[in-house]
Amino acid sequence: MVARFFRNNDKLGFVLLPVAAIAAWLFAMILPGFKTIRFDNSFIFFLAANNLSFGFIAGINLLCLITGAYLVSFLCIKQEITDKQNLIPGFVFILFSSLLTINSSLHPAIIANLFLIGSFHRIFSTYREELSLSAAFDSAFLLGIAALFYTPFSAFFIIPFIGLLILKPFKIKEWVLVIMGLILPFLLSLALLFLFNKPVLLLKEITMASFVPFHKFTFSKGAFLIHSIAILLFALGLLNSFIKSGNAKIKTQKIKSVLVWFVLFGVVAIFFLNETIFFFGILLIVPAAIFVGDYLGTIKNNALREFLTLLLLGAFVCSNLQVAGLL
Repeated sequence: MVARFFRNNDKLGFVLLPVAAIAAWLFAMILPGFKTIRFDNSFIFFLAANNLSFGFIAGINLLCLITGAYLVSFLCIKQEITDKQNLIPGFVFILFSSLLTINSSLHPAIIANLFLIGSFHRIFSTYREELSLSAAFDSAFLLGIAALFYTPFSAFFIIPFIGLLILKPFKIKEWVLVIMGLILPFLLSLALLFLFNKPVLLLKEITMASFVPFHKFTFSKGAFLIHSIAILLFALGLLNSFIKSGNAKIKTQKIKSVLVWFVLFGVVAIFFLNETIFFFGILLIVPAAIFVGDYLGTIKNNALREFLTLLLLGAFVCSNLQVAGLL
């Protein structure tokens, strides 16, 4: 029943996406950590966090959930990654993003993901284009902005180059513009440091402090259930994409190849992340939402599709209740 609402032939799913975001946002308020204001590994919030109220931050959280759900859906439909009527990736994006608010009223990665989606859209737009100078620059620039909001996203600076290699023939001008696009946000950040009267080396210190030597990921209270279901569905989504790649469009195959590279770098980066997090897939929310949503949307058996969707939703609810000590 839930999946059917987001995979239909009318516009109902577009109306229900913000409803789902509001429901997840209100549900997060029962968590003790939701009223905590903390911004780990974020250059932007390090400068401005002291001037932000809880009400404003909570409102930004809700706005980002709604916006991100629409952007993920737009990305999947516009770039032909999923079926045109499938809005399940947007719904999955809401669930995974809401897991980041267990310890804070707004995690910087939630905002950074909006710029990441824009970066994906621009790099995917280069497919079969003779010369894509503006798209290459925009993709890198948006990724750089994402890294300013959540520093660990700098681990993906190689992705625009990989994307260009997979999606189109090599053009040196595009690679030069990618480098310029990645550098420009950091030049602008130096201007922010000047405006806030902060040391210039602060940006370097925050970036270096975001990563530590290899360490194991520790599952906290309530984390095992949601991770079990999320990893299962993510694996099924990757397997489904591999099995059906022969029947998919060439563009879809290449785009998913770029996303797989993103996943590989993201999984490795998690084990070097200097942050205590609840959700293992903090760096992989966008590709996870796409692969899981695409898989659920392509299941022809309605009962199986609804069962797996409700299983994910149930794991999300139960994990949050366990964290809150209500289960």
